[in-house]
Amino acid sequence: MEFGRLSNIENIDFTLPEDHAGTVKVLGGTKANKCAVYIGCPIWSEAGFIGKIYPKKIKPKDVAKYYSHQFNSIELNISHYKSLDKNTIENWVDITASDFKFCPKINQIVSHTPLIKQNADYMREIIATNKHFKQKLGIPFLQLPPHYDSTKINDLLDFCDEVALSNCAIELRHESWFKNETILKHICNYFYKNNLTLLLTDTAGRRDVLHQRLTTKIVFIRFVANDLHPTDYKRIDEWITRLKHWIDNGLEEIYFFVHTPTHELMPELAIYFVTEFNKRTGLNVKVPKIFSPFIEDQKLF
Repeated sequence: MEFGRLSNIENIDFTLPEDHAGTVKVLGGTKANKCAVYIGCPIWSEAGFIGKIYPKKIKPKDVAKYYSHQFNSIELNISHYKSLDKNTIENWVDITASDFKFCPKINQIVSHTPLIKQNADYMREIIATNKHFKQKLGIPFLQLPPHYDSTKINDLLDFCDEVALSNCAIELRHESWFKNETILKHICNYFYKNNLTLLLTDTAGRRDVLHQRLTTKIVFIRFVANDLHPTDYKRIDEWITRLKHWIDNGLEEIYFFVHTPTHELMPELAIYFVTEFNKRTGLNVKVPKIFSPFIEDQKLF
């Protein structure tokens, strides 16, 4: 992910902001009976994964299957660039692990135009197509581009009304959304009433998008790391502390996706996150396995 990436991060304050006052109100303040946790990457086809989290002799057709036995979710970016069809989705559903969740990114035909209300018909088609994921559909997400500013608020809300959008995460990127408290409050109230999750992106060069405002009892986090820099681990530790606090106050679902400039390093950070998260929360999220380079025939399932 290029958004917010910096070549020099030495002077960046990565401290998580305090929660917005509305976050605990949204969560309710009482621990839920269960919090589902989904961890993953934005890709599953990565040459650097072969021999690390996939067998050395993996066949291309088996990549999704092996990925799903290492991670229990994927930030499915391919759906942003090409339309998915029923057969492709049903094949993925058939070959992935039973507890796996897909989080498809809404196609750029919808999101990356000057105004999005005009794309309501296409969005309805995407919603219908996503139903083929069945029980493996996590939370789809709509990423609005950096040029889509807060003057488009009526376009965004009219679009959401037009397609009756619900159970979806939305990523706002333009600085204006976070500078105007009145607009941001209006957006958050609308999202809360319509079961829409305001997505969180943790990236070095845009600390303003780390708004710490939850609008549902679901959190969707895109964590942009810096190739195993020491701050990556400190940031993850702080996120675990915050997530445990949210769990204790009513959070019901977590989606945490790891991005790194060097894609093959994603598993290391994911393993660190899950291992430490399990220790500190008492939960039992599946920990990805690094294969031994000395053993040729290794199995996950």
